[in-house]
Amino acid sequence: MQKTIRLFVTLRDLAGSKTLSVPLDSGSTVRDLIQAINAANPAIATALLDSEGQLSDAVFIYVHGRNVIGLQGLDTPIREDDEIMLVPPMVGG
Repeated sequence: MQKTIRLFVTLRDLAGSKTLSVPLDSGSTVRDLIQAINAANPAIATALLDSEGQLSDAVFIYVHGRNVIGLQGLDTPIREDDEIMLVPPMVGG
């Protein structure tokens, strides 16, 4: 399947677009998604993981409206109808 990922804020600048499309096999997880993003746009993928290969706090990954940190993290399954969003933390006051 081809998965379209919605990008926000600085990630749009890195991609030059509001979305990024990547190929993803049925039964894939967030870990597989990050590998597909790395092949399509390494600059975005770099922001998704920390130096130990764990989810970074620089970008939140949402699957079907839920932050994957509250789900199964990198092992969160992605279904064909799931919407994926990459959102940097909001700062303000």
